[in-house]
Amino acid sequence: MKTIPILDISRSCNGCTACCDGWLNGSAHNYKFWAGHKCHYVSEDGCSIYEQRPHDPCQTFKCQWLIDNNFPEWLKPSLSKVIFVRRELNGISYVHAHEAGSKMDSEVLSWFVMAYPNGMFPNIAYNVSGGVNYLGRNDFIEAVNKFV
Repeated sequence: MKTIPILDISRSCNGCTACCDGWLNGSAHNYKFWAGHKCHYVSEDGCSIYEQRPHDPCQTFKCQWLIDNNFPEWLKPSLSKVIFVRRELNGISYVHAHEAGSKMDSEVLSWFVMAYPNGMFPNIAYNVSGGVNYLGRNDFIEAVNKFV
């Protein structure tokens, strides 16, 4: 049976700044951040411009843990050191697990990889120690092979 993601409005970032800590790419008020280079405005106390943060990406970005009840509490990025992001490649949706500060724990990786055959996600990608791995339908794998 396919699991349908459910918006969970009760979850909040609440101190988690993994998406700003240099594990994803983006730009806030013309200051770029990317792997290894955190957002100019993030500090140990969180976002220093929270009330004035830009709409895109800061206000619009939502990791999968934040919006999908299928993700257990222990997979919050600040706890698991993994950020799950829904993405598209040639119109094909997939969920990508990004390491965020340390090598992905085997329990996290096992949960994510097993979610694929259990029907939670039709297509997945995950980074482990700098390498990217893909599992999914044939159209997704073909699109990935054309892209890389």
